[in-house]
Amino acid sequence: MQVTKFHLTLHDSLYYATREMGRLYETESVIHNWALTYALGLIQKPYRAFDSVPTYKEDLAEINEAGVYVTPAKSIRYDYVISTFKLADNRHRPFSTVSNARKKALGITVTNKPSFGRAKELAPESKFEFYIVGALPNRLPKWIRLGLWMSKAYIEVKKELFLTPKQGDFTCKHLLNPIDLPILPELYDLISMPPVSLLQNARFNGAYVEFDDVCLPVSMAYFAGAT
Repeated sequence: MQVTKFHLTLHDSLYYATREMGRLYETESVIHNWALTYALGLIQKPYRAFDSVPTYKEDLAEINEAGVYVTPAKSIRYDYVISTFKLADNRHRPFSTVSNARKKALGITVTNKPSFGRAKELAPESKFEFYIVGALPNRLPKWIRLGLWMSKAYIEVKKELFLTPKQGDFTCKHLLNPIDLPILPELYDLISMPPVSLLQNARFNGAYVEFDDVCLPVSMAYFAGAT
């Protein structure tokens, strides 16, 4: 079983909204494996989407057929930066065609009052680790883009091993996507985030491979545990 370890280093601040707390939009210090799979170019999608309906299951089925699986990326080191952005209140738009006299008669008072928000972003030079299980594609990019701002990140191969599966009790310290697991763990720590929350420190009984000090479940695949 071929497993390759990668490191990902941010060269821009990375932003996506894991949690929205009032005016603060926070980015969790992890990278979801579905987003990473798209960013690595393993799935080719047009830049422009004509609707907002995700097609994860259909897109990721192609990668399953190739026998390749990308894990979520866990932070090795990270820091945060806070940026403030301004936004306008556009509630006046629905009434833009109504005359001032008509607005007055209807009692409509609409103002365009600017507001603001704060984004808690992962800082440049934050570093992450992830694994690809299966034979690597012929060419993986060294540079990818992630997040809402299409932030630049550098990808490097750290180590490649061919491993023999073992059987028994084990704890996976790396991040896992529960929908991509054939069986659920007995215990785990939950990292709540969209589109699917991730697991960490998950305890299993079953087949696994040991990559240095990290144990990974065998038979991980996109939507493996989906019904």
